Parts: sequence; C-alpha cells; structure tokens
Amino acid sequence: MEALFEQLCELADMALDGRGLDPARLDGVLALFDGEARAALAAADEEHEAVARGTEAAVEAAQGHLNAVMDAAVGKYRGSSGEADALSAATAAMDMAFKATASSVYPSS
Repeated sequence: MEALFEQLCELADMALDGRGLDPARLDGVLALFDGEARAALAAADEEHEAVARGTEAAVEAAQGHLNAVMDAAVGKYRGSSGEADALSAATAAMDMAFKATASSVYPSS
C-alpha cells in the first residue's frame, strides 16, 4: 500500500509541476488501490467472522454451564423441598402415633 501511495504522490507532483498527467497510469494505480482495498476488506471480514464464531461458541459454552448450574440448583431446591415434605410427613406421623399412644395410656374422661 505504501508503494501505491508513493506512485500516486509522484503522479500528483507531475500534474502540479506541469509535466502532464498520464490518465492510463493514474487508472492503473487506482485499480491497484481498489484491489488492495478489496483484499484488506476481505481479510477484515474473515477475521470478523472468525471472532464472531469464537464468541458464539463461548456464549454457547457459558449458556451450557449456566443451565447445568441452574439444573443443579433446582434439583437441590427440589431435594430440600422434598426433604422438608418428608420431614413434615414424618413429624405428622410421629404426632399421630404419640396422640394414639397417649390416648390409650391416658384415656380421656
């Protein structure tokens, strides 16, 4: 790209100094600029796509990790909720057994 700028400057100097302007040479330099610009754009697009694919993969991995953590937390909550339900049922059964035993030992009048 640097060499193209030098050629363009040389053409501009020639035109300013009155040595004439060669339109064919100018068209050639501009065509080279166009080719370089298109190649640079294609490289930038390719790099952008690679970064986007990497970012999407990272997001999917993070989403998978979050889902696993959330599933574990929900399972733990459900387990603790189930434990609380089981404890409550056991307490109710013990209370009923105690009342049944107490009423047979200490009959009400």
